[in-house]
Amino acid sequence: MPGRQSLPYEYEATLEELNGIGRSKPFDDCIDDPDNSDIQVICRRPNPATKGEDDAFLDVPIAKPSRAFYFGDRNLYEQEAKRHGTDEKRRILNSDQFPGNERVFDELKRACNRGFVIPFVGAGMSSGAGLPGWRKYLLDKGEAGGLDREALKGRLDNGEYEEVMNDVVEALTIAVFERDFERDFTLPEEGEEIAGAVALLPELFDCTVVTTNFDRLLERVYSDAGKGFTEKCTGRGTTDAFFRAIPAGERHLLKLHGNIDNPAERILSRDEYDEAYGQDWNIDKNYPLPRVLDRLFSSYSLLFLGCSLAADRTIQTFLSVVGTRKAETLPRHYAVIPSPDEEDQRREIDQRLADANISPIWFPDSAFEHVEQILGLIKG
Repeated sequence: MPGRQSLPYEYEATLEELNGIGRSKPFDDCIDDPDNSDIQVICRRPNPATKGEDDAFLDVPIAKPSRAFYFGDRNLYEQEAKRHGTDEKRRILNSDQFPGNERVFDELKRACNRGFVIPFVGAGMSSGAGLPGWRKYLLDKGEAGGLDREALKGRLDNGEYEEVMNDVVEALTIAVFERDFERDFTLPEEGEEIAGAVALLPELFDCTVVTTNFDRLLERVYSDAGKGFTEKCTGRGTTDAFFRAIPAGERHLLKLHGNIDNPAERILSRDEYDEAYGQDWNIDKNYPLPRVLDRLFSSYSLLFLGCSLAADRTIQTFLSVVGTRKAETLPRHYAVIPSPDEEDQRREIDQRLADANISPIWFPDSAFEHVEQILGLIKG
């Protein structure tokens, strides 16, 4: 063009370089964090007040150190970003403590990226978002109903969640339990941000979701993300639409145990468990829940999040499914799960998971922040 002047510098960014900006966001955040000294990009100039001593320099702040590093030496930037990513992955997966985690995680991430995984959400995901933890909630309600807290604690340690829940409901009466549940599990006001691992689910799993929770946290989280469920169903209701939604890629929520305020489809008391699963812990595939879980577990890969996977009727149903089929004919399932401090307890849980064809990604007991970080690795 007439009158066009050349740029006052020789270097121009290529489209490839511009396209790469922000592709290593965790690494950029580390560099740009003024309180993080792991990696620093520093601009220095001599300090005129020091008369030339070797170490007499002033550090000059850089508005965007990561951008300066990226354009200053892109090859070194990419090498350091890769190293940082590897170190962060090993830290988050606790690879030194659980050496098998990385292999299981890599397999899970590939399956998630291809859309082959359905999240199976338990109570731990709700407590991570600020709602009451199910164990403490049962203990508090049991104590309010006149039951011995320490005795209940011991029974929960033995995995007797269903039995304890039934006794708590009977002690309080179902009317009191229902009334208090609705109030105790109230979600934040509309417009208030919901934090925790559950907030990552809409972006990672923009399709079908399964939960055993009574609360309505998942409905709210997906709605807030602009990805509200088009339909919901319960384990004791009609589930055909849910299974049609899986290959169609539609957003559909399966609430296996129903909602607290719908006794016709809810699974809360012992009688309701018997009506859904079979009498006296005899898993019967002619009953609603074993039929649904058999179809789900034998056809699709599940990722268990916030689930204790204790020896309840749900896991017993999965064990029953595996027992009637060859393991190699079943899809692989995964669980992000806390590891007990006692090695014997961890081996016991690991064996139960293996028997149910579930591969664990362990994290240290009570370090629940790792669930969100592990989901972040999948997202990244």
